[in-house]
Amino acid sequence: MDLVLQKCTIHREREAVARCPGCGGYFCRECVTEHEGKYLCSNCLQLRRPTRRATGGIGVRVMGAVAITAGVSVAWFLFYLLGRLLILIPPNLHL
Repeated sequence: MDLVLQKCTIHREREAVARCPGCGGYFCRECVTEHEGKYLCSNCLQLRRPTRRATGGIGVRVMGAVAITAGVSVAWFLFYLLGRLLILIPPNLHL
């Protein structure tokens, strides 16, 4: 059957502009996404997306802890320097 005569699988009042190669359904512009040169519906797009592991390895956890520690240390050092600079302001400049 021609694409011109088809209606969107989700929005029955809209004309279909693409047929998903994954499931074979017809969809309107709002319901398809271009992925690797093909127009896929959201369900097929999620099936193609690689799944991520829920927990990282020990290296990922260690690097995360190091990054957090480094960030807190840098923030503390910057506030320390700001405090030292404020102490150096002469008392006669205070209101």
